[in-house]
Amino acid sequence: MKRRQRGAGLLVAVILIVTVAAFAVIVAASQSAGDVRGNDLHADGVQALYLAETGIERSLKRFATGTGCAALGEVIGDLASLQMAGGTITILAGLTTDFSGAALVSSQAQCRVRVTATINTSNVSRTIHAIVDKNLLGGTNNHNFNNLTTAGAPRSWTLAPLGTYAQNGGPDGAVPCNRSAWIWKPTAGAGAGARTVASGTTAIPTVPAVTVTAGSVTTVHYHWRALDRPAGGCAAYPGGAPAFPCGGAGLAGADAQVCFRLTSTAGGPWTSGRRDINPGAGGIAACPSTFNPCSTLYEVPNPPVYPTKDSLTIAHGAAVTLNSFIYFMRLQNANQREMFLDNIELVNPTALNAARVQVWRDCSSAADPVNCV
Repeated sequence: MKRRQRGAGLLVAVILIVTVAAFAVIVAASQSAGDVRGNDLHADGVQALYLAETGIERSLKRFATGTGCAALGEVIGDLASLQMAGGTITILAGLTTDFSGAALVSSQAQCRVRVTATINTSNVSRTIHAIVDKNLLGGTNNHNFNNLTTAGAPRSWTLAPLGTYAQNGGPDGAVPCNRSAWIWKPTAGAGAGARTVASGTTAIPTVPAVTVTAGSVTTVHYHWRALDRPAGGCAAYPGGAPAFPCGGAGLAGADAQVCFRLTSTAGGPWTSGRRDINPGAGGIAACPSTFNPCSTLYEVPNPPVYPTKDSLTIAHGAAVTLNSFIYFMRLQNANQREMFLDNIELVNPTALNAARVQVWRDCSSAADPVNCV
């Protein structure tokens, strides 16, 4: 009897060991399959991210070479050349707002690109938004004069004469307004002896070189404001004013004038035409004028429509590597007056090494990836 009981107990133990071992094998197999599936999904996520970045680069190229921000939308399903036949890149129409919903400062040269890349077999996707910029004066050129943000001459610009900037002259933002380039005519006299001229020069980096092709055109977009002032208020104009390179007195009533110039490492300079401006009414005692709202008396046509920008073009007769940009402002004729210049953008669809991704954000986990919110 005891021998039978021992035999039965041994059988139960063996069955229990076999059952536990079998369960362990099942669990191990399940965990292994889960790990493999997780690894596959992770690999697909990485591939989707790389594909989304490829979509950003494609959109940047198209935007830089003339495709409008709102026209960037496309679906790319044939990715055989990328060894990714099972993937899809979906690019939506670009947006002119930043990630907070505010309008992009550089309306002519910036766009928020939106790209979703999907691995078809697993349906894993990644969505990226990137703000791209094709302004030839982007990066460190301080095209809106707002660096420094406190009192002091704007960085990256060589001003002639010194001091020809307004701490609160720019059109965007609440009072106090943003910084801008500035020129004033303190005397009421007319004629060549009463003209004042100001210029600002900034370098265009040559590493990597920014080149434009022969026969191409660079368009300069900019904000301006010009107004006649009441008697008094502005100090005498400082010495060191440059020559104005863009023609004579101009049209009758052209009390304010502006033009632009690009220089290159060989050839040029390349100079725009001249914009002749008839200033609006003044009546402001402070010098420079303090405006509320900041957009008062800005832009063209007349009456001004803010934030519309004026523009001039510079034609390039040869392929060149650009190395500097210069603006010129001139005030003339009777009465005292002043002029402001701000938010300069240079756009040339043939330019190489100018376009760049300014900032990007992974919106895959956002509640609304399409709008990244």
